[in-house]
Amino acid sequence: MSSLGKRERVLRALAGEEIDKRPFTFWHPFGLSHMKAESLSTVAISFAAAYGMDLLRLPTVRDFPLPAQTSLDRPIDLTSFEPVAAHAGFWAERLEALKTLTRLAEGRIAIFEAVPDPMTALAWVCPPDVLATAERSHPSFLEKALSLVTESLRGYVKALLTETKIDGLVFEIGSASYEQREPSDFSTHIKPHLELLVREVREIGEAPIWLQLTGRRTYVEPLLDLEPTLLSWSHLAHGPALDKLPRRQRVPLAGGIDETAIQQASYQEIRRQVEEARDMPVALLCPGDALPADLAPTRLQALSTFLKKRDRLPEAPSATPRHQPIIDEP
Repeated sequence: MSSLGKRERVLRALAGEEIDKRPFTFWHPFGLSHMKAESLSTVAISFAAAYGMDLLRLPTVRDFPLPAQTSLDRPIDLTSFEPVAAHAGFWAERLEALKTLTRLAEGRIAIFEAVPDPMTALAWVCPPDVLATAERSHPSFLEKALSLVTESLRGYVKALLTETKIDGLVFEIGSASYEQREPSDFSTHIKPHLELLVREVREIGEAPIWLQLTGRRTYVEPLLDLEPTLLSWSHLAHGPALDKLPRRQRVPLAGGIDETAIQQASYQEIRRQVEEARDMPVALLCPGDALPADLAPTRLQALSTFLKKRDRLPEAPSATPRHQPIIDEP
């Protein structure tokens, strides 16, 4: 088929339609998370142009815009803060940056915003020992806090989808890990809040939903019935075994690039990793998480060079109909 535009390639791949090659992306912190919208949008669009990616994804801000005087030093403090408005703090700048990005991109590249799931957002602003104590001994305090954070994130997500022209959302999930809790606990206490966010997106429109698991020893089974458009974890080769996942939901995967190995990789090692990624059943080629902020530009350029080459597509997973499995059981 004839060559597709970048944005069209991404949207067709996520819809399970025929494409010329699999799209790719990578991202890393720009160091501008709390800067003005103009700075963030300028750097982001320049980064995407420099490396020729099909999808521009803003990295998640590992923070939550609580008022400056908010104290979360005791478990009971988790019940005391108010919901955050959609245009509070750095969220206002992100919204303006995304408006600018979609205008500058002129439909040439897909643009996604990344936000955390409620538990992950709470973990970024609350001391780990306080959160652990609340989860173990004061579950009502934690439930109240998660409800407040979820209400806040729903407002931000609604603003994203109604005030900007982004093409999709990434929910970064750092809470689905055996290191933190069992899958049953995640399903009972954490997942219902994430479900509310997913429902908010679907009630507004048909924006693609990418669920990205971060951390080590992650599990994906409790997330499959959320029917994400795309699913990823860091790194696919080190996470849940693809051939042992249950046949519950047919979910395309993103990934293939090991972000931890790229930092010290030689030119030929980067080439080999990209070639190995092309043999993986992924609809979108990308790292499992953000690339290090200090990664040398020469390695970024090498990664871009190999990812831009024509995909072999031996059995293109992105050409698979939307409801045929990529995650499946033997």
